[in-house]
Amino acid sequence: MFSSEDLHPKQGARFVFHREGEAPLNYRVEVYLPQTRRIDTRLRWDDAGAPVVEPAVEDAAVLDQLIKLARVLKRSAAARLTRWRDVP
Repeated sequence: MFSSEDLHPKQGARFVFHREGEAPLNYRVEVYLPQTRRIDTRLRWDDAGAPVVEPAVEDAAVLDQLIKLARVLKRSAAARLTRWRDVP
């Protein structure tokens, strides 16, 4: 049985961020890609306020979109965020 958590796009990527704890801001990140590929990583911010992705994401296009969405999360501190993005 499948749920919306298992959805993989035919093109692009679906980014899902789950906040862990209250402070400091830390997120578990799942990136769903075509052909059931998936990237799992974590997002936090360093002391200077720059986003840190660990483990590193090798796909430059995915990393670029992840960093853009990190700006939204830093401002909103949302508990959960899901966004679909066109990633080549």
